[in-house]
Amino acid sequence: MPIARPDEIKKGKLLLWEEDGYSLLLTRIADQLLCFENVCTHLGWRPDMSAVQDGLLICTHHGFKFDILSGTYPLASELSLRYFPVRLRNQLVEVRLDRTTEGEFG
Repeated sequence: MPIARPDEIKKGKLLLWEEDGYSLLLTRIADQLLCFENVCTHLGWRPDMSAVQDGLLICTHHGFKFDILSGTYPLASELSLRYFPVRLRNQLVEVRLDRTTEGEFG
């Protein structure tokens, strides 16, 4: 699903996208585009106002620090963020929301 233009996603900043019951955050680290669910897995808070610093997403509510590239929380892997596959197509950033369409992003 196309959700943004590449120039809307700034390095080290979070872009919030909400539609059809989804709340997602997009960011750019170096030249890599990332998309993850806008839910802190600790207590369900929304990290859309959180900071990206030194390769970490830092939740403003409780200070949880997630590795921004992998989504992992180093002290408990079961609390990792849910990431979605991203690609550029026709000058738009597309995110695969449905896991059953993997072939289209492979």
